[in-house]
Amino acid sequence: MLCSLPIHFVRADLILPNECHHPQHAASLAATIRREQLWRIPVALERISLAVMDGHHRLEAALQLRLMYVPCLLLDYDQVAVSASRQGYLVTPHEIVRRAKARELYPAKTTRHLFPSPLPTCNVSVLLLQGEVASPFLRGQFELPHAAG
Repeated sequence: MLCSLPIHFVRADLILPNECHHPQHAASLAATIRREQLWRIPVALERISLAVMDGHHRLEAALQLRLMYVPCLLLDYDQVAVSASRQGYLVTPHEIVRRAKARELYPAKTTRHLFPSPLPTCNVSVLLLQGEVASPFLRGQFELPHAAG
């Protein structure tokens, strides 16, 4: 179950997208996060490459908000199945990671990651993710326990 895994704070500039995003959706999400001052759902990443499995719009919202850290789940492709949502694209774990590293983005919503359970909630204050206040705290490889849900 994904709820039993720790949430890691990963520097936003180290996370590798592999799909484009819808700018209006990312801007709306950033506005919600700014208004609520709360990050609710972690971004799912492939643990070695830090390629995004789920959360391209959340990542873009973090970048728009200039957050230093993003709450993330670090997973392996042996835990997560993947398929293509669009015809004509090769979608395999290897190809997703390759594209992320090469910055060759798929069109938005091309990959579909099938998780063994729903992503957990985390409810992290945006103040902690901004870096200035919490840098020493987050540099200590802090792992956040999940909120019930």
